[in-house]
Amino acid sequence: MFVSISKYAVFSLNQQQVTQIRKQQRKKYKILEQFIQKPKQLLATYLFAITFFCFGIVLLTENLFSTWFYSSNQIENRGIYLFLRWLILTLCLLFFVEIIPRIYGRKHNLKWSKRLIYLVWFFNILFKPFTKLFVVIAELIDKQMENNSNNLTAEDIDDAIDNTTADEHKKKDSQILKGLIKFGNITVSQIMRSRIDVVAVDKSITLSQLLAMVKDSGYSRIPVYEESIDKISGIIYAKDLLLYLDETDSFDWQKLIKPAFFVPVSKKIDDLLEDFQNKRIHMAVIVDEYGGTLGIVTLEDVLEEVIGEIKDEFDDVAEIDFKKIDNNNYIFEARTAINDIYKVLDIKDDVFDEIRGDSDSLAGLVLELNHDIPKEGDELTYKNYNFIILEANDTRIIRVKIVIK
Repeated sequence: MFVSISKYAVFSLNQQQVTQIRKQQRKKYKILEQFIQKPKQLLATYLFAITFFCFGIVLLTENLFSTWFYSSNQIENRGIYLFLRWLILTLCLLFFVEIIPRIYGRKHNLKWSKRLIYLVWFFNILFKPFTKLFVVIAELIDKQMENNSNNLTAEDIDDAIDNTTADEHKKKDSQILKGLIKFGNITVSQIMRSRIDVVAVDKSITLSQLLAMVKDSGYSRIPVYEESIDKISGIIYAKDLLLYLDETDSFDWQKLIKPAFFVPVSKKIDDLLEDFQNKRIHMAVIVDEYGGTLGIVTLEDVLEEVIGEIKDEFDDVAEIDFKKIDNNNYIFEARTAINDIYKVLDIKDDVFDEIRGDSDSLAGLVLELNHDIPKEGDELTYKNYNFIILEANDTRIIRVKIVIK
């Protein structure tokens, strides 16, 4: 059971927790970091260890049942014997290998990862010859399947579209076609506005304070929270406040709050678009597995993935998170989404896949490269891209310059 808990704990660690582990100097953290860097080897160790214990449970229950049936002269009831043995084995494996480890491992993943790392280290040494062979065979099979695959890739389709839309007047059409092809594979995490950029209001503020925030933000829909942004209670629409502009602060504006629509971070945007259409809403709140708020996505964000950026008369150029110096030099806010960087630099949307890990922003990408918060003036390189840290403090990266070599 503890091996299964460790498996679910380690493989549910997020990028922030991994960064925290890398900063620690104690031996168990270093061992854990080494395992995280070799996920295939780690997974093979877990599989062999769990299989080893499953066989132990099977042998133990077989011995106990055989002894009980022989001692109680029930061996003639062969059908009952097989059914009970199957039922108890199934329940034992289900509860002690899957359900309980999944709950405890994911709920307290960092704690269990640290506590059980020496147990994993022991099994890694014990099964090392087998796990190495297992990884080699798995990689050979993967390579063989890749070589034999004749499926048309999204990159092939992109090239075909470019070749058939060489005319400058058709470039916009080609971008829409590319957006439609990728549409079903994009998750809300790739296009959402992260929580640090979300404008939200406390449910306890007065009407005058609310009107001031609506005016300053310029948004037509604003999330409303209680105590913290992790407890979104609904959405307030600016148009609903128009009839009450002359009311005093005693007015109960909270009665105008509309229910919020919550979606998981893994939801695909084509499914989200269908939800928007069916429910006739324009905004969704993105939550993690524990119900915490990760960000928001609007109907406009979804449509922009197909037709490109939508500008209206209220968009402020000063709010754009990048500055183009020339064709090879750009300055970005570190919070800028990696997906937006692809668009600005006009590069393929898999350029940084090898290093980005679970990161969604430029700051996360830099942390993946450096494994720690860099200092101002630090320069990092990946392929033909230089990342120069223009502004940073002890807790976060603020601005980054990208130089294309």
